[in-house]
Amino acid sequence: MPSAQPATHVSPIKLHLVSRDAAQGDFRITGQGTASVRLPADAGARSLTIALRPAKPGKAPAGACGLTVDAASAVLWVEKNGERYELARSTAPKALLQAHTNQSYWLSLDSNNRRLRYGKGEMLLHLMQCEYAFPETSDPLGLGKLAPTLGRVEVRGAGDHPHLLLRPIPVNLDPAPLVVRPEDITLDLIAQNTVSVAQNLPKECQLLYANVAGPNIRLASPDFPEFAQAIQYSIATPGKMCFEKLKEKAGGEGGFSYLRITLDGNLGDSPGQPYVLEVWPAGSHSPIHDHGQANAIIKVLHGQILIEWFGTLSPQDETSWGHMLAHAGDVTFLTPQYYQIHRLSNPSPRAGGDFCATIQCYRYANKDRQHYEFFDYIDDKEQRVEHFRPDSDWTYREFKQLIQKEWAEAMHGLSPTA
Repeated sequence: MPSAQPATHVSPIKLHLVSRDAAQGDFRITGQGTASVRLPADAGARSLTIALRPAKPGKAPAGACGLTVDAASAVLWVEKNGERYELARSTAPKALLQAHTNQSYWLSLDSNNRRLRYGKGEMLLHLMQCEYAFPETSDPLGLGKLAPTLGRVEVRGAGDHPHLLLRPIPVNLDPAPLVVRPEDITLDLIAQNTVSVAQNLPKECQLLYANVAGPNIRLASPDFPEFAQAIQYSIATPGKMCFEKLKEKAGGEGGFSYLRITLDGNLGDSPGQPYVLEVWPAGSHSPIHDHGQANAIIKVLHGQILIEWFGTLSPQDETSWGHMLAHAGDVTFLTPQYYQIHRLSNPSPRAGGDFCATIQCYRYANKDRQHYEFFDYIDDKEQRVEHFRPDSDWTYREFKQLIQKEWAEAMHGLSPTA
């Protein structure tokens, strides 16, 4: 643990002086919360400071604690009697300020558990870069007494229009990406934190989950039990509709090598159509992309899909921080705060591998006042972020009828039963 010695001041700016370009806010609960500041790529920031000060000055011990991060180091510090003391420092490349990159930097305070944490990207424990656990007994800096009084957030270095997001809880436990029904949860699963229950998700995710999580949301249906087999045939056979469409799309914009089949029209409450059946041939994948700050539920209907998560949407940083392999019947989610940037891929071998089918469901939060109708993605050929407006290869009814007709002709030379 670093010694309690005065640290070299990263910036000569006095923390109690807040200039016009500073962002301010207050934790809902004094002594705990997370402050996240997003720096756009064009902000030109060289140093970012997030400072936590007493919510009621004069009625609490004087001082502050916070984070300063630049291109050389990330430092957690505490200020006492006008002097700043270093608590923890990281010089790891992934912990540093990334210029010209859209990136979020967060500071989490948990006075109950005596923790100060810094991370980059979404407010997830997986993305923590460094932390300081202040002692319960020997506490010469008085952080144990100061921390419960902190609630005022001040930001410097984020440019003229900083984006500050405050969360009322500290970063302690990541929500598990796998969603299960309440009747499937057990004490062991709660203790292991391996699954989430839909009721713990935002209301928008709960609505989407209720619509598609049921056992009858699947490819096979009484009128077409061979639906999955017919899709695989169409993908693997030259001249058939899926094969030819995939061939066409592979050479198109973005090189998207999967199929989008929409189930309904654009209702205006989601980016594009709210329900999309996506068909992933063996070896296919999406680019790294986000979802316009929408909420989403993804259910695997057939095969398996590999989901990789990323801390930022930037060609300069395409390192995944985590992943999961979801199988038929599994359900996962994303929100504006969690698992928003990802890449999906079918890990089956390209030669003869089975396809994967997922149902993707999207919905903006009711409080959203400015819908963003694009998915932004990294174009690896051009090495830049591009916009993808959600489109459709077929409607679901059209797709099913065409596949059914194609399958009937291949198997029996007959048209499907009306």
